[in-house]
Amino acid sequence: MKRAARSALCTLLFGLAIPSSAAALVHRRHFEPDDLELDPVGILDLDFQAGPLRGDSAGKTRLLLPDFELGLGLTPELELNVSGAFSMNENRGEPHHLSADPLWLASKLGLLDVRDDGGNTWAAGIELGPRLPVLDAGGIGFGALALFGVTHRAVSLVLNAGCLIDPGANRSAEHPTALVFGLDLNAPLDTQSTWSLQAELSTAHYLSPDPEELAATLGATYAVSPRLDVSLTALGGILPNTDHAGLLLGVSPELGLW
Repeated sequence: MKRAARSALCTLLFGLAIPSSAAALVHRRHFEPDDLELDPVGILDLDFQAGPLRGDSAGKTRLLLPDFELGLGLTPELELNVSGAFSMNENRGEPHHLSADPLWLASKLGLLDVRDDGGNTWAAGIELGPRLPVLDAGGIGFGALALFGVTHRAVSLVLNAGCLIDPGANRSAEHPTALVFGLDLNAPLDTQSTWSLQAELSTAHYLSPDPEELAATLGATYAVSPRLDVSLTALGGILPNTDHAGLLLGVSPELGLW
C-alpha cells in the first residue's frame, strides 16, 4: 500500500486529523511503549521522569521538565491515563525554548487475562483517546494502541501496535501521523521485587513528512516502599533528527483516593 493510501486510511480510522498543504514539523517525544498493568480501583499512580537528552546531528539538546504519566484505576478492567511532557530545548546559536508534547487523555481497557497450564499469563488490552495541544501546537489528534502481553515466571513482555495522530503546529497545519510499534519488558531482579529491570524498544513510521524514530531504553527501578518507586533510565536513538542519548531520573508514588 502506498504511503498516501496508508495515511488516508489512518486518518479515516480516527477522523480527527486535519489535512493541509502547509506541512509543519512540531516537537514530539519518542513513542513510549506501555504495559498491561492496571492500577487497582481508587489508586492514583504518578510517574515523573526528568533529565537531559542529547538531540539530533545538528547539536540540539533538551531537558525534560518533566515527562509525566498519571494513572487512575476506575474498575478492575479500566484505567484512566493522562500523559505528556514539558522540555526546555536548546540549539546552537539559538535561545532556549520551552515546548510541550501533546497531552494524551487515554482509557486503558483490559480485554483478556488468562493463565495456561504452563503457568504463563496471557493478556490483551487497548489504549485510546484524544491527544490535545499544549503551548506550541493546535488542533486535536487521537491515539489508539493494541496491547498484547505474556508473563512467564514474573517476567512480562508487552507488544504495542497502533497509530498516533498528533496536533499540528497550528489548527490548519498537517498533523504528524505515525504507525507505532514497541516492546515493553519488565523483570524482577530479586524474589521480593525490590529491584527490577525495565527495557523498551520502540519505532514510529510517519505517514506525514516527519523524522522516522527508532529508540531503546534500559533502566532499573528500586521499590522504596510498597507505594514509592525510584528509577534511573538510559535512552538511546540511532536515527537522525531524533534524541540520540539521555539519562532520566524517575519517581513514582501511589496515592489511595478511595
